Amino acid sequence: MDDLKMQKQTLKKAYKKTKRKHITPWKILAIICAVVMIVSIPLSIFLQKFDNTVAAFVGGTFWNLQNEDPSAQYFTSDFDSAEEMVDYGLVLCQQVEAEGAALLMNNNNALPLASDAKVSTFSTSSANLVYGGTGSGNIDASSADTLRTALEKVGVSVNPTLWDFYTTGAAKDYTRSNSGTVATASATTAEAPWDIYTDDVKNSVTEYGDAAIVTLSRVGGEGADLAYGEVDYLTLDQNEKDMLSNLTEMKKNGQIKKIIVLINSANALQVDFLKNNEYDIDAALWIGDVGISGINAVAEILTGKVNPSGSLVDTYCYDNYSAPAMWNFTPVTYEGYVEGGDVPAKGSSYMIYQEGIYVGYKYYETRYEDFVTGSGNAGDYAYGDVVAYPFGYGLSYTTFTYSDMDVQYNAADDTYTVNVKVTNTGKAAGKETVQVYVQSPYTDYDKQNGVEKSAVSLVGFGKTAELAPGASETVSMTVNKRDIASYDTYGAGTYILDAGDYYFTAATDAHNAVNNILAAKGYTVASTSGKMTEDGNADLTYTWTEDALDTTTYATSENGAAITNQLSCADPNLYKGVDETVTWLSRSDWNGTLPTETVKLTLTEMLKKDLQDVRYDAADYESVDMPTLGAKNGVKLYDMIGLDYNDPKWDELLDQMTFDEMNSLIGDAFHWTMPVKSVEAPGTRDENGPQGLTASLLGSGKTQLTATAFTSEDVMAATFNTDLMTEIGKVIGNNCLNANIACLYGPGNNIHRTPYGGRNFEYYSEDGFLSGMMSAYEVKAIQDKGVHVVMKHFALNDCEQDRIGLGVWVNEQAAREVYLKAFQAPVEVGNANGVMIAYTRWGAVWSGGNYGLVTGILRNEWGCDGMVITDNVLTQYVNGPDGVMAGVSIYDAMMSFVTDTLPKYKNDPVIVTAMREACHHNLYAIANSCGMNGVGANTTIKVTRPMVVTMSIIIACASAFFCLLGIVMWIIGGIKFRKTEEYKAYKDFKKSLKAAKKA
Repeated sequence: MDDLKMQKQTLKKAYKKTKRKHITPWKILAIICAVVMIVSIPLSIFLQKFDNTVAAFVGGTFWNLQNEDPSAQYFTSDFDSAEEMVDYGLVLCQQVEAEGAALLMNNNNALPLASDAKVSTFSTSSANLVYGGTGSGNIDASSADTLRTALEKVGVSVNPTLWDFYTTGAAKDYTRSNSGTVATASATTAEAPWDIYTDDVKNSVTEYGDAAIVTLSRVGGEGADLAYGEVDYLTLDQNEKDMLSNLTEMKKNGQIKKIIVLINSANALQVDFLKNNEYDIDAALWIGDVGISGINAVAEILTGKVNPSGSLVDTYCYDNYSAPAMWNFTPVTYEGYVEGGDVPAKGSSYMIYQEGIYVGYKYYETRYEDFVTGSGNAGDYAYGDVVAYPFGYGLSYTTFTYSDMDVQYNAADDTYTVNVKVTNTGKAAGKETVQVYVQSPYTDYDKQNGVEKSAVSLVGFGKTAELAPGASETVSMTVNKRDIASYDTYGAGTYILDAGDYYFTAATDAHNAVNNILAAKGYTVASTSGKMTEDGNADLTYTWTEDALDTTTYATSENGAAITNQLSCADPNLYKGVDETVTWLSRSDWNGTLPTETVKLTLTEMLKKDLQDVRYDAADYESVDMPTLGAKNGVKLYDMIGLDYNDPKWDELLDQMTFDEMNSLIGDAFHWTMPVKSVEAPGTRDENGPQGLTASLLGSGKTQLTATAFTSEDVMAATFNTDLMTEIGKVIGNNCLNANIACLYGPGNNIHRTPYGGRNFEYYSEDGFLSGMMSAYEVKAIQDKGVHVVMKHFALNDCEQDRIGLGVWVNEQAAREVYLKAFQAPVEVGNANGVMIAYTRWGAVWSGGNYGLVTGILRNEWGCDGMVITDNVLTQYVNGPDGVMAGVSIYDAMMSFVTDTLPKYKNDPVIVTAMREACHHNLYAIANSCGMNGVGANTTIKVTRPMVVTMSIIIACASAFFCLLGIVMWIIGGIKFRKTEEYKAYKDFKKSLKAAKKA
């Protein structure tokens, strides 16, 4: 038995050794590669599907230039180095804050503080400022000064015990989160309760009692509006009230001398606590979101090194709910909507802009005038109980007077020149903003046809240089008469100029403007029994008369297109798919038309049809011939540089594109524009930028950009300084050029319809004219560096609630005069050549599918020939067919909805023709951008993939190949193994043993 056992072991050992030789290596290879394949193939599919996002996060590109021409630099930097550019941006951001911060109150000249003052900074926010909002516009302010370091740089001593209490002590647990991601809910106040302040902390204030500087911060962002229900985020919370109450006691006890409040918010804080000044506050300074270096300007303002000259871009109220828009700021579900029924979930809610044109000061100041004059059933309207600080308001450390107002009409270009002499009558040097307002007559024609008129509308502004005490400067401002015309939705269906008396006034703010015009009409405080808040100055007005109603002069745009109603689909009173009617707020009957509840809209068959994800039906369009595809004309995008959009050579170029190239260029553009080999068009890298260029939402350490994080846009607008806006645009343009960014998703041009808009920090103002004009100068300077801008979000993205799918119902006068006006001036004045389409529906129709909006107004009336991009395609109603038919040219598509959908229409000449025109717009924008730098006459494009995607494909393919090889060789090895002597000997031995056992 021992011999047999030894023989078996010997044969088995030889058997296993031979098996390992022929089978085991291939088996191991197959198993390992199978595991790698199971992981790598799905990963590779994922990376290819989201290659744009991946490349934005880890780096990479989709094209390379072959035979690059180093001398082909069509746009070059204004700076010798990135360091010089950064330093310039830091100084500029500080200057923006210096001229944008608005001094709201300064009792007994509490400010400026002494340069060697010893102060205590109160609130958790004092140690955790809001530098910018959250979401796609989030900025990196990690290197910015704190309030403490900024104050110390100007010589002020800051209470270290109190500071440590907020940063490392008990109060640090109450600090606001600094997450920069897209919000899912409103931020909440994060103030420390007074009962955790220790005696040591409270006693430390005595030594640093020259002033208590209280910072009240509020932050907004993409994804959520600010809370306004049971919790009102824009009012003081109990902990803030307790803190102020205790500071008041400290002041009474002599522990502190002054209480200074900093309002660090881009959303208008409800300042009811200042109405009766129950906390004995001495001064209040609005600073907005301060950006990378704005807090240094705030410190200089507090100590008098800088004289504040900012003017509010929103009306500041004692009661934020007094805005009529607040009655319609909560989305409402259509009557008859059933979840899972025949209306998509992203089409179930709506909001009615029932206030019409009466947004911000246009409501408060108009109702005030009607109250004073006894018109329009204004009721007992107590302006002073509602409005704390009017639009345009801002104090200075000096005083100014206006005089010698002169107005000249220039028939050649249909403009007015308004000149005003400004004199510094105080004791400190400073700058002053002059605001020009117009009042149009409110006529019987208007009342009969539903045309509304604001008591005053901003139509011009200018700012002095710094004036020494006693010095004067004549500020000259130009007013385009087109900005005086009103849109007549229900009558002429175009812009009109009424017959009657018109007034210009030069004013310090909107309320001052109304009072000046009232004075020109003979009203005084005395004659109105105190209804007027103060007497105006009739010398600062100019009056002229239009003899007849004019319905033709302004019925044609500056671009030469006829102006007619384009937005009836969003007006319940004109759209046939809504049975109900809406009463718009009217100054003809304030109390009778002021919204008190939301109008309920019921789903009809037509409304249901228009709310579907895709509305396109080929039967609705005339037949056209299929355009030429894939021609070999030898034209390159290089050949198109500088050519007019309508140059016939574009047809030769476009004929060369294939359908697949068009589909890729149009539908696959999430933060990138794809290259087009057939016309040798490079792709471009695109990024966000309302507060300046930023990649914070998607970027990693490898893809962060060298750029200036500016203040919030409202602070920019509050400077009323177009030269500064040009400089901002210059820096942003250079930042983009330095980072090889050819398209900027910004600036933001929506309206502060209410104080609670989540993205108000991305937008300039409650006023469309100011927003548009300030943006125009910024945009022009950005585009001068070869960066095409896509202003966002076109249009009506004035809230974040239900932003994906929300239907907004609005009349065309309000749409044009308030919400679209902010986009119009950048196109017509600043030559802006692109917009980003909002998710918002106009009534039932998605913004990008609204032909009247995109083609009728933006392209035809205004003359915008460039790129029209969607917001991130996160929903299927942002679709390819409806968009390209309406005038959308490219999709910011993280998901593949569009590139999956458009090929279904490959044989539809109507859609293919629209796709061709979309590519025309995109390639026109690229041809005239810095994306062409390096592209010469002999340069070609090599289409490629980001390295990480390429590697994933290689690994997936290699693992599949070697797994298959391993399996094949495993099988072959098994066959060979069975033919070996070792296999046969061992198997024969086992058979012999088995036979012996049977015997």
